[in-house]
Amino acid sequence: MAHSSLHIHLVSDSTGETVHQVARAALAQFPDVQIFEHIWTLVRTPAHVETIASALTRNPGILLYSVVDPEIRRLIERLSSESNIPSLSILDPLMDLLGSLLGYRQNTQPGSQHKLDKAYFDRMAAVELAANHDDGLNMDRLKDAQILLIGVSRTSKTPTAMYLANRGYRVANYALVPNEDFPLHLLENAPDIFVVGLTTDAKRLSMVRRNRLQHMSDSQNDTYADLDNINNELKSARLLFSRQNWPVLDVSRRSIEETAAAILHLYMNKREEKLNTETSDETAL
Repeated sequence: MAHSSLHIHLVSDSTGETVHQVARAALAQFPDVQIFEHIWTLVRTPAHVETIASALTRNPGILLYSVVDPEIRRLIERLSSESNIPSLSILDPLMDLLGSLLGYRQNTQPGSQHKLDKAYFDRMAAVELAANHDDGLNMDRLKDAQILLIGVSRTSKTPTAMYLANRGYRVANYALVPNEDFPLHLLENAPDIFVVGLTTDAKRLSMVRRNRLQHMSDSQNDTYADLDNINNELKSARLLFSRQNWPVLDVSRRSIEETAAAILHLYMNKREEKLNTETSDETAL
């Protein structure tokens, strides 16, 4: 039976990020359904499960959970069965597959993906680098960056860099300024950096910039959102990208997540090409 609305209970023994992201990805395929989310985090005691049971009585729907403690899992499974509430442990299929292939027993420590390990501190370092190299800052110290995003103003450079930083990639960004040359000599200090040019549709960019000016109550900078000037900026940017043989991404109809995914695809391909070349050279020797 089709539903026009759905209550979805997201249960986690940690921050809830995992189950929330999986649910959002799936629910995006059902845009016509009105979703009511009930988020339950740090669920580690029977008392907390009882609270969830009361909420399910008031707002029945479905229950998605990411819980590793066997006792809490059993309580949730029993709650689902007794309440006739459909439920799913979202990581079980993947954990079962990995367990069968690797022969390991899975870790039963709640929130283990959020522990303060090397990967965590690497992400924090990447975020710090993105902030310190935002919008052309510290371009003389790019040697620690893996990726450099270049584009005219308002082409999603900063949010994309920060999104990638939160995934552990060290990303700097540079805003091209009209009638100013990009300082190519600064890239000599970062010979391995992967540069990506970002571009967009001129009309869409004009609208974004006009909204920006309105938000800032700026009525003096008319050229910033002028369509002819924007076309010239984009043309100059594309010419730079072409001359330097940098890959180009059009962000006009991409979300930040989609842009980041496309950048990582290009970056990984480049790394693989380099690795294959190095392997071939070693074999030849």
